[in-house]
Amino acid sequence: MPTEYTAQILKLRLPEQDALKNESERCSADPGMLESIGRSVGQQVRIRRRDEPRFVALFTAKQANPDTGGGANIIRAGLTGRKRLGSAEEIPAIVQAQVVDPGPQPDGVSFFEVADDDGKQAYFIAIAPHGGEIETHTDEQAELAVRELTTACFPASLWLCKGDGDKDNGASDRWHITADDLQPACFPLLAQVMSRTFCYGVAFHGFQRKADEADVYVGGAASRPLKVAIERVLNDLDLPIKVKISTRYDNPKFQGFSPENIINRLTTRGIQLEQSLEARKFHREIARAVASVFVSHLRFLVCIFIEDLEAERIKRRAEFLQALTKDLTQAPLNAEHAIKGYSVWKATDGVLSARINTAEELQSFSQRAKPAPAAATKGTGPGTPRHDQE
Repeated sequence: MPTEYTAQILKLRLPEQDALKNESERCSADPGMLESIGRSVGQQVRIRRRDEPRFVALFTAKQANPDTGGGANIIRAGLTGRKRLGSAEEIPAIVQAQVVDPGPQPDGVSFFEVADDDGKQAYFIAIAPHGGEIETHTDEQAELAVRELTTACFPASLWLCKGDGDKDNGASDRWHITADDLQPACFPLLAQVMSRTFCYGVAFHGFQRKADEADVYVGGAASRPLKVAIERVLNDLDLPIKVKISTRYDNPKFQGFSPENIINRLTTRGIQLEQSLEARKFHREIARAVASVFVSHLRFLVCIFIEDLEAERIKRRAEFLQALTKDLTQAPLNAEHAIKGYSVWKATDGVLSARINTAEELQSFSQRAKPAPAAATKGTGPGTPRHDQE
C-alpha cells in the first residue's frame, strides 16, 4: 500500500466549510485518497510542502472534501491552516500516512512517541500529548508522575509525544493536535496502551494564560471528589498560582469533559491538567503533588471495588436484556413478566450505582492514607502493586 500521495492545498469552499475557517490543525480531504494510504476522515496525516520541504506539519483530515470535481488529490484548509505550512497561498504538497517519526531527527525538527507500559496493569496512566517544545515541561511531568508511583510500588503506565520545531516554524505550529482529535490508528504506541481501560489517568497540558484566567485548571471526566483531591494537594504547595476546578462555564479548552478527549478514552476517571507558563515553572512540584494523590492503598482498593461493581452492572444488564428478548419473542407475549424483570433490574442497578457513587466519594479521603511499599506484593494489574525486579 502506498504511504503518501501528492496533493494541492486549496482554499476552503465557503460557506460549506465554515467549520474549518479558523481551524489551523484541521483540513478536508478526499476519502478515497486517504484510504489509498491507509487513513480515513477524522484521522491525522503529515503534510509536507513540495516546493519548500522544510515546511511540514500535522493535520486532522476532519471533513471529506465538498468538491464534486476538480480532482481527488485536493486538500482544503483555511488561512490559518495554510499558514501552518508557511504560506497564505495555495500550496503543492505531499500527504503522508506516517504521523510520528521513529525518534529525534538529525535536523532537530521531529515529532515522536514515547511509552512505558507492561501491557497488563490498568491502575494508572500519565500522558502528555504535547510534550517537547509544544507545551514545555508537560512530558517531564508525565514521566515524573509515573516514576513517583512506580518508586512507591504502584503500577503506572506512560504515553507521550515530543515535538520540536525550528526558526521556520515552531513546535506547536507544526505538531499540536487537539486532544479530542487524536486517533490511536495514527499513533502506534498510543494504540498499544489503549488495549484496555485504566482506572485513573492524568493528562498534562499547557496553555498561554490570559489576564482573567487561572494558572491551573483541573478538568476531565473524573468525579468531583477526585478533582477536589487534586486541587487540595496543589493548593497545599503554597505556590504563587491560582488553581481552579473546571466548570462548564470555563473555556472549553480547560474543561476536558468530552468523551472524545484522549484521557477520557483511556480511563474512566481521567484528569486533564491545564497549566499556564507560570505554573509550569513549578512543573516538578506539581507533578509530584498530583502523583501523591494516586500513591494510596485506599485509592488502589477503591479502584478494584468500583471495577467489580461496574462489571456486575454490565453483567446484570446483559442478563436483563437476554430475558427481555426472550419474553418479547415468545408467543403469547409475556408483557407482565417483562415489566417485572425490568423493575427488578432497575432496582438492582440503582443499588449498584449508589455503591459506586459512595466509593467515588470515599476516594476524596484516600490521599490521607499513607502508602506502605514494604507490604506490597508483586502483581500485574489493579489489586496488587508491583515490585520491579533488579
